[in-house]
Amino acid sequence: MAVAPMYTLSLASTWLPVPLRFPWGTFAQPEDWAGELTDSLLTGTGVGDEARDRLRATALHLQAMRGPLPGAMERFWRTEFVGGEAIIAHLYITGSDAATADDLVQLARAGVGGVVQTWRSLEETAFDAAISAVVVSGAEQAEVYALRHLGVRDGFVFLLDLLHDNPLVVDAVQAELDGVFDSIRFA
Repeated sequence: MAVAPMYTLSLASTWLPVPLRFPWGTFAQPEDWAGELTDSLLTGTGVGDEARDRLRATALHLQAMRGPLPGAMERFWRTEFVGGEAIIAHLYITGSDAATADDLVQLARAGVGGVVQTWRSLEETAFDAAISAVVVSGAEQAEVYALRHLGVRDGFVFLLDLLHDNPLVVDAVQAELDGVFDSIRFA
């Protein structure tokens, strides 16, 4: 089995990494991470204990939840509207024979099915080929929108994935996720 290439990426201040397993960095347990995260997000806000408890519980829930697809390497939480609806993105890396943008368009439906609503090639990334696509799946009353950034390099496909039931949320964060995907660099 080949080993995925080492990479780095940058997150805007509105996105926070959510550990998928512990220990993680200096945190031995999820509770340690959630407590420090809550303190850092709410410092100087004057909110009470009830709001702190809700935020800490949300962080713990998001850390423990199963990803929409198996094998997520990283999870990111958009925290600009803390206390509102959770916006979560995942990064997946898998081996693939894909080599072109057309190959990536064919992979855009993986795991969610549906129809590729729109797609575009991404230039000036660290990938040999890269696209951004919006995939719509489900029935009219229960549609799911997948904002997917896919890039191929050295026999691996990187998928930055956001699934949501609200197309306005998908549209609102597309530029931000473009920036996260564009920031991926390889060692």
